[in-house]
Amino acid sequence: MKEKVLVFWSGGKKAALALNFLVNNPKFEVVGLLSVFDRESNRIPLHGIPDSLIIEQAKLLKLPLQRVFLPGDFSEEDYVKQVGAILKMYAKKGITSIAFGDLDSVAGYRDNLGMKVLMPLNGMSSEHFNSEFFKTGHKALVTSVLHEKLGYNFLACELNEDYLNRLPIDVDQAAKNNEFHSFVTFGPKFIKRVPFSKAIAVEEKGYIISLVKEP
Repeated sequence: MKEKVLVFWSGGKKAALALNFLVNNPKFEVVGLLSVFDRESNRIPLHGIPDSLIIEQAKLLKLPLQRVFLPGDFSEEDYVKQVGAILKMYAKKGITSIAFGDLDSVAGYRDNLGMKVLMPLNGMSSEHFNSEFFKTGHKALVTSVLHEKLGYNFLACELNEDYLNRLPIDVDQAAKNNEFHSFVTFGPKFIKRVPFSKAIAVEEKGYIISLVKEP
């Protein structure tokens, strides 16, 4: 019997590649996506992706989406309490695991969610990650950059080899240190490209964020 998995879905590059690895592994059955939003802005924190575009991604992936809305200044305790309560409901339906797209194992609150945690990309180098991301046909737009590391000229750009070649030497090419975040617009499991339009940029919590929106 396949292991039933929820994928934690930020709408970005790492979540997308983690999803791709899982759906191509015969041991797993991906049963849906789970996204956490800032309830004041209805956007993914730091990524700037609105719930409307996350919903569109899920539709184009043909996967159910579970949305969780937390206050903008949510604590680790808030996260564990609310996400953990939702995961308990899924556990009663026989869903045993939740997957995250981090490249390095992150100890802490995820171990307290009451569900087995999968890290399909754990230990992957930045070079390997980017190679797999591009090789599998994923497309993404950079929607958020850490201002102390990157300027406006790195925002709202397509994530590709040219973009990576422009990055300063002290910025990890897969953003392991959260130097930039992205919005995936296409991938091998999408039935078509996600329609969107670029919008104004804002500065928030040390990041410059491009507020992408529906066209």
